[in-house]
Amino acid sequence: MKGDAQSRHNLGCNEGEGRNYHRAVKHLSISAKMGHKGSLESIKKMFMGGVVTKQKYAEALKGYQDAVEETKSHERDEVNRLFY
Repeated sequence: MKGDAQSRHNLGCNEGEGRNYHRAVKHLSISAKMGHKGSLESIKKMFMGGVVTKQKYAEALKGYQDAVEETKSHERDEVNRLFY
């Protein structure tokens, strides 16, 4: 399952509002693994609230970190250094 990260995040939030936590975590995890920081933060809040297990949070965190790492490149770093 792929899709748009923001759309997955929105689906997860909607499911969470409807108290369908299992489905919410599923969508938010997919989005976090695509590099969506907001989804990772939502899963973190659910973990801190006792809704999500430590394992699920760790999986989402690892997936997020992997996605962010994939987007890094020397060229991007150089452009950011020069223009920002």
